[in-house]
Amino acid sequence: MSERLNLVTGATGFSGAYVVRNLLRRGEKVIGTDLASMLEDQENRAALESVGLDFEHPNLELIASDLLEPRSLAVLFEKPVTHVFHTASLYDYSASYEVLRRVNVDGTRNLLELALQADQLEHFIHWSTCGVFGKPYTAADGPKVNIPFSEYCSSPKNTAPTAAEPEGTHLVNDYSVSKWEQEKMIWRLYEEQDFPVTVVRPAPIYGPGSSYGHGGIILSIALGLVPAIPADAKNYITTSVHVEDVARFAIFASDRPELIGEDFNVVDNSIISYHEFLHYIALLTGRKMRDIPLLPVKALYPVMAKAAAFWTWLQQNFGIPRVRVFEIQSAEYISSSYWLSNRKTLETGFEYRYPEVREGLKDTVAWFRDMGWLTDKSKTLISEGASAKT
Repeated sequence: MSERLNLVTGATGFSGAYVVRNLLRRGEKVIGTDLASMLEDQENRAALESVGLDFEHPNLELIASDLLEPRSLAVLFEKPVTHVFHTASLYDYSASYEVLRRVNVDGTRNLLELALQADQLEHFIHWSTCGVFGKPYTAADGPKVNIPFSEYCSSPKNTAPTAAEPEGTHLVNDYSVSKWEQEKMIWRLYEEQDFPVTVVRPAPIYGPGSSYGHGGIILSIALGLVPAIPADAKNYITTSVHVEDVARFAIFASDRPELIGEDFNVVDNSIISYHEFLHYIALLTGRKMRDIPLLPVKALYPVMAKAAAFWTWLQQNFGIPRVRVFEIQSAEYISSSYWLSNRKTLETGFEYRYPEVREGLKDTVAWFRDMGWLTDKSKTLISEGASAKT
């Protein structure tokens, strides 16, 4: 067995940075790779340093690369890489499907072609998303009820190779479609070439270091941009996982060859409604969150979708600042009730550091406050295209 050498793609993205940090703390050698622009982003580096990532660590080598440039990826595999953590992905609900597919599918294919030729590769940990399960149905939707989602539900792993989406549901946005296709490609390699892969499917990730996704929701509430929510949101479940636990589980899985060929939902234990989730964030940030009576969430969705489309058009054509999380494709999430099972991760013996979202949110809001993000509109409003790494 070769000396362990870890390659982390998206190393200065949200999840990737925590993986790098935790591997270094274990005394591991790490090659961290990302776009040159990300590696040189001083504001992002400062945020990651504040959560403990040591860019000057003697066991860390940072190399710029681009998933769309195979030559830049080939340099990475000139090293005797034994473990790959593929966190790099275009996570942007405002991006077109063509752009998402080019990065998430074509870019990953470029990486996989090189990984297949790496003689010393022992384990490839791939980042997918729980979004590949599609839009869930509740008992109120009729006889077909597919919540909670577990790894035994229809997914890229266990659905026919020709399927474009899961059975009994539908994918709600272009990002999920690109991740479905990406994951199908991974499982094809596992089946046909015995590729040593484990797939992790995080729920929406939050924690210190990111102003997108749940982080964007926190900042929008803190700035008073989300002052109210339909009272009907009490009937819709949201789901989360702390970035610390995503990184910890990925490393935990990488140590266990018996988990090769397995897929895992990485999600905390919380069962919490959107209503309680947003009110709790408002409480932590010192904002008032009012209820809107007599306005069902499902009735709000088409209004939000049209408003998001118009606002995005204004932003893209006239540079009018837009609240970043107010996007066309993310609007669908708000009108759905997501419940995801983490039983399979728990059965491995893994213990979540933040099994309860309320506890994790306290630490996250405290970090945002210390970094000055709670009052920084630049973290929430954008006037140009933006993207994020998972």
